[in-house]
Amino acid sequence: MTLLGKENFTNRTREQSGELATIIHRKDRTEATVTTKAAKGIDRFSLMMSWLSLLARLNRQVWLQAVGRGLYQAGGVGIIQFHAPIIFVNYFGLSATAVGVGVGSSSLAGAVGNVLGGILTDSQRFGRKGTLLLGTGLAALSCVVLTFAHDLLLFIVANLLVGLSLGLYWTAADTAIMDVTTPEDRHNGFAVSVVAESLGVGAGILGGEVLLNRMGNVSMLFAIGSLIFLVFLGLILTAIVETRQNHVQSDETTSGWLIALKDRRLLIFIAVNSLFVTYLALVNETMPLYFTNFLSLHDSDTTAGISASPVNIASLFTLCYVGLGAILQVPIASALGSWGWARPLMLSMGLWGLGFLLVWGMGGLASVPLPYKMGTLGLLGIATVIYRPFASTFLAEIAPETLRGVYTAMSYQCWAIGYFIGPLLGGWALDQSPTVAHNAWIIVALSTICGLIMLWMLARQNVSKQGESAC
Repeated sequence: MTLLGKENFTNRTREQSGELATIIHRKDRTEATVTTKAAKGIDRFSLMMSWLSLLARLNRQVWLQAVGRGLYQAGGVGIIQFHAPIIFVNYFGLSATAVGVGVGSSSLAGAVGNVLGGILTDSQRFGRKGTLLLGTGLAALSCVVLTFAHDLLLFIVANLLVGLSLGLYWTAADTAIMDVTTPEDRHNGFAVSVVAESLGVGAGILGGEVLLNRMGNVSMLFAIGSLIFLVFLGLILTAIVETRQNHVQSDETTSGWLIALKDRRLLIFIAVNSLFVTYLALVNETMPLYFTNFLSLHDSDTTAGISASPVNIASLFTLCYVGLGAILQVPIASALGSWGWARPLMLSMGLWGLGFLLVWGMGGLASVPLPYKMGTLGLLGIATVIYRPFASTFLAEIAPETLRGVYTAMSYQCWAIGYFIGPLLGGWALDQSPTVAHNAWIIVALSTICGLIMLWMLARQNVSKQGESAC
């Protein structure tokens, strides 16, 4: 073989070897890709089975309470709290400030309802079930009053009934879930409940808007709300059982208020939780009206100054704020379950601050792009789903078993505070110039810094209290 032939042979051999190596390398990469995809599929399946296992361990009463919460939120938040401010401002001609005063009055009644709820929830005569019945009955009555209300006086009367209902219902509802869940599964029990609440809110908001478009008399929406509460009353009577333990005595309940008032952890929690609730009130009560009257729902090429329709606003809130929260509630609660309660609440507070900062940024734009609004509401929705179960988990952790109703009632004073401050200040801001209305959100965003400081103090106080108990 000549020298030239040897070189050609050598080159062909090298080429064939390279092709063979390439084929082997591609095969290895294909097998590795298949293996990686299979591993990811197994991980997702394992995660899903883990969630299902957690949910399967929950007591049947948790699921029944969740259904009830969905019904209560459909009528309470979805119809009353979301639609009433828009209807009474845009249909009946009340000012946003007057509506804020009316909504704020429900918080004053809610403070009374919380105290009464704590007493009745831990009492032998009423217990959890009797208090649930009374709270739901008052909610149905408030819808009847709203059906005939066209002026501020009846609007305030209806909101006073709403406040009493909220104080009674939520004290008993949260206490009942504490009764039937273990400390390990408690955050999952509350997470399932919050999912049901989100679905109820979404159904109430969207269903209410559809009905408003089809009905000539907008007040009939509140009549439908009363029917929803009547259905819930039937569920309480037929399926929900009393979960209160018989060892709770009335004298313990009376002295329990003094015990609760001396618990510094509970007092700090009420302070920081009042901020959380104020944020919820602003999103549920003020932000829909702000979006409707100050911002355009259309994309950035829309002419500035065109108000968004209430139907589109309802769809936006249901999809991005309520809907996303319902989808992510259980996964987020499960993923953060090992974090304890302090870090999730701090994370939630930080997300609230970022969300309100983004809302403030909308005021500087001639026209706000739709994806901007969707992302902002989605971020606020995630902040909400982190906050709800872990706040309730902390309360269950510090409350003595015999005083759960009292501690829950005390903690729910923050709902009275938050739903008084939020709508009142929010309504006042919306009645001012656009500059004031826009810049109010930056003040809200900055307030989360105070919330983070209080959460840090609460975590330190809880560690100190646990150290004293161990000694």
